[in-house]
Amino acid sequence: MDFSSALDRFFDLFQGDSQTLQFIGKWGAKLYEDRDLFQMYLHLLLSALFPIYIGSHASLRRPPSAAAPKKSDTKDGDDDLEVEPLIDGLSPSDAIMFPVLAGATLAGLYFIIKWLEDPAILNKILNYYFSSIGVVGVGRLTADLLNVTTTFVFPSVWSTSKDTYYVDPLLHQQETGPTKPARIATHRKILDDKTNPFPGALSSIKLPASINKQLWSLRALLKNHWVFRGYFHGLFSFKTNIKLNDVLGFLLGIAAVTFYNMYAKTWWLTNLLAFGYCYGALQLMSPTTFWTGSLILMGLFIYDIVMVFYTPMMITVATKIDAPIKLVFPGPGRGSILGLGDVVLPGIMIAIALRFDLYLHYLRKQAPSPDPSSSEVKKAKYEEASGQWGERFWTSGSKEVTVADGARFKKVYFKTALVGYTIGMVVTVAVMRIWNHGQPALLYLVPAVLGSLWGTALVRGEWRVMWEYTEDGSLDDDAKEKEGKNQREESEKSEKEKEKEKTKREREEHAHHVFLFSLSEPKVKKAKLLEKAE
Repeated sequence: MDFSSALDRFFDLFQGDSQTLQFIGKWGAKLYEDRDLFQMYLHLLLSALFPIYIGSHASLRRPPSAAAPKKSDTKDGDDDLEVEPLIDGLSPSDAIMFPVLAGATLAGLYFIIKWLEDPAILNKILNYYFSSIGVVGVGRLTADLLNVTTTFVFPSVWSTSKDTYYVDPLLHQQETGPTKPARIATHRKILDDKTNPFPGALSSIKLPASINKQLWSLRALLKNHWVFRGYFHGLFSFKTNIKLNDVLGFLLGIAAVTFYNMYAKTWWLTNLLAFGYCYGALQLMSPTTFWTGSLILMGLFIYDIVMVFYTPMMITVATKIDAPIKLVFPGPGRGSILGLGDVVLPGIMIAIALRFDLYLHYLRKQAPSPDPSSSEVKKAKYEEASGQWGERFWTSGSKEVTVADGARFKKVYFKTALVGYTIGMVVTVAVMRIWNHGQPALLYLVPAVLGSLWGTALVRGEWRVMWEYTEDGSLDDDAKEKEGKNQREESEKSEKEKEKEKTKREREEHAHHVFLFSLSEPKVKKAKLLEKAE
């Protein structure tokens, strides 16, 4: 059969009363008729994926396969706080406790609803409780979204097809050329035609000096951090970094919660609070290992089946409780809802999959020690992998190494888990439509997510690496044990001396204070000033 005959036969499928044409016409009409319903389900799917995607990226931190950053020995760096984010690690015992506690909570809410008959009082109590938590969640979410927006408007580096441009915040100028941190002024060319802090074509716009000065000040206001100190004699003493966007995010969180409780509980405001819970939970909660997470999900998998199919508890509580602990979707009939557990619980496995991808990325970059008699490996320096969205966008065509390269790594397991989650959610919706009954989403999400992760590891021959991967700190500890004994003792002694000196300085600083709250600019390190002065 030649090509023209095959082509004619193909077009015959869509002519007259062909079965193919009838099938397409039938389902096309069905899709159009139920378009509002399918739009609602698409909304549901995207709303579930959104907090998982951004929360997973926000949870990225230095993996144990990357070299730990060197701690500064200078006193000038006291205000330059460098604290690695901590995540509450879930242990295997949580696989037992999670279903038990979830069942007890659900049963308690169910019987309270039955006892009260009118759940209005219960809803009010739960709304105030979750709203107080929502201030933090929404505040963190909006602050990070503002920070991401800032990186698009004021990136620290951007590029064209030919050159890479570096934005110098201290000298208020843009530079190009190879990067040599020790002598920046010598190895970079200052650009007189780019006097504003904008990237791309906007960088060449000629603006009055006064406006340029205001733009550089705005950039510093949005990107620089301040040191917030709090002290109350005998109770607490803390010091943390904050940015303007953090303050704005916190205020927006208060505004959202206030509007929700005092004016209108709209579906979009309920979902905003729910996004905040999910976003915060994915950064604060994670299984320490893949097999621990798998046990937890399998325990909740059984719990979900029992509570939906064999008791009226899940359906009753989900429909009677009007609190921001679920995603709400307007649509035909009564619309649809999705519990936050169906987002967060698979989400913690998807988030650890992304961190595992980052671990593998640095594991591949490790090099053996030049000393043949040594079993140590040389770890690559860790580059910040979160929050570089603007720099990634503006340096997508850069030929030079930039700060955005820390966020560029293969995300095989993360993408596979997202595909598995999407398939599980689609199957959930399809079964719900066929049987016209609420479905336990974890019944389909758990096998889809776990199957995609462990199946990918098996196909790639990395299941043992995945099984042994842990975030309890032991992988870092194993590397530290390979250091020399004298080196470890000297390091521990140095750390103790620094801690004593820090405590002494704090006592002297607060010797005449009962309580104190202050906001100040961080001290600029001498090394950085000397670098700019060369």
